[in-house]
Amino acid sequence: MKKYLNIDKEIDSEIKLFLDSKIKSSPNKFSKDLLLAAKELFLRGGKRSRPRLFFLTLEAYGLDNPVRYIKLALALEFYHQFLLIHDDIIDKDYIRYNGPNIAGHYIQDYQNKDKTIPDSMALLAGDIVYSYVYEIISSDTNLTSNQKIDITKLFSYINESVIFGQQMDTLNVDSLNSQVNVEQLIEIHRLKTASYSIMLPMRLAGIILNLEAKEIEAINKFSQSFGIYYQLADDYSDYFENKSAFNNREKYRDYKEGRRTCPIIFGLESAQGGDFNIIKKNFGNKKSTANDISSTIKILKKYGANKKSKELADFYYNESLNSLNALSIESINRNKYISLMSNFGL
Repeated sequence: MKKYLNIDKEIDSEIKLFLDSKIKSSPNKFSKDLLLAAKELFLRGGKRSRPRLFFLTLEAYGLDNPVRYIKLALALEFYHQFLLIHDDIIDKDYIRYNGPNIAGHYIQDYQNKDKTIPDSMALLAGDIVYSYVYEIISSDTNLTSNQKIDITKLFSYINESVIFGQQMDTLNVDSLNSQVNVEQLIEIHRLKTASYSIMLPMRLAGIILNLEAKEIEAINKFSQSFGIYYQLADDYSDYFENKSAFNNREKYRDYKEGRRTCPIIFGLESAQGGDFNIIKKNFGNKKSTANDISSTIKILKKYGANKKSKELADFYYNESLNSLNALSIESINRNKYISLMSNFGL
């Protein structure tokens, strides 16, 4: 996407412009503080990968000047931030992008008065950002009435999928005696990551491009395979060193939360005796020491959980390549998707 290398700056500019307008018209100091916290959070971090995929798809199918749809890219980014805000509430996290998230912004003032207030403020921030998604769509003068209807339906469809996936993921913690297996984990990844991180940006582009149903189905297949691969690579990176973009993230997030992903699922299926007990003892224990974690990783490798996890991720990578070949785009554009996928190679 040589013509749009500064798309992150373009999105940042749109975020600032939109929220500054909302801050200016906010009814009181409380609403202003909420919006200021959201603005600071959104501009502090994020790779803008979903807007990038949206523009990549528009470009791949030959649309001239796709940047005129920057407002839809903003809607994508706001939808992403809405989901992150709610994810943090569910996960009881107060940090995002190396700083306080919305709840974290309020916790210092309210944790000794009413501990429910920070999460309540975050919930309200997420809700209002979600409403902005539809405001942006409905007011975009580049869209026809039918496109607005189709885009609204698409966001609603994806949101339903994400909610059901999040429901499964929320229950997938060891403290709740989770028995999630590989098939169920793949379903979670399909409903969550694949639907809104890959399918939504590409299907959104498909509406703008007026693609035929056959091509939309091809996009759906690629989106699901790539989205599942993307998340499996992330899961793998929580435990094992690798060359993917995920490797730079904080390690052992899922481990500390007690969330079952492939490394733990495969490890528990194969480990025996004392090794099995060590995995169970340390998994989900936030007080585990560095030595405890190191012992668990060694056991996972001993029973081949790393190899099995990588093999499963590789399977979906190859499925992604096969699905990509079915898209009606030129090889030069297909290579751009392959380049994107390679960022998450293990």
